[in-house]
Amino acid sequence: MKLQEHMIEVTREGAKEAFKYAKAVPADKREWKPLENGRSVLDLCRELAMCPEWAVELLADKYKKPDFDEAAMAEAKAMQAGWKTIEDCEKQCNERLEKFFSLMRELPDERLAETKWLPYDGGRDFTMPEMMDYPRWNFNYHLGQIAYIQTLYGDKEMH
Repeated sequence: MKLQEHMIEVTREGAKEAFKYAKAVPADKREWKPLENGRSVLDLCRELAMCPEWAVELLADKYKKPDFDEAAMAEAKAMQAGWKTIEDCEKQCNERLEKFFSLMRELPDERLAETKWLPYDGGRDFTMPEMMDYPRWNFNYHLGQIAYIQTLYGDKEMH
């Protein structure tokens, strides 16, 4: 199995698992957030929905440093506000994942040796496999946050 196919498989499973846990959260807890600066499960799912798009930009050489100014953040927030349920977020995520997977399938092995400097992790060169793995990593990272939120309201089940 080529690395590209493996990454598609584990990324698909990571998304599936994260949304499975999110959908196990009762409706009245989906917008609850721990403490003032915490994030709700629905907010996390909105990020998960966007993640594959960011990865496409990285791999397709369309990457530009994210614009975190107030106008750009308000625009993104307004778009995501239309995603009112976890199921809406999952649908958006799956649509973006298909674009990501299509790009991965077309990625020639020769590009696997490429690196790209990114301002994350203190700013460093990231390998192509690291960039390919970003969505899977992000799904697993936020799955942990979702599971933690579940424990805070007393849900100790493994979903």
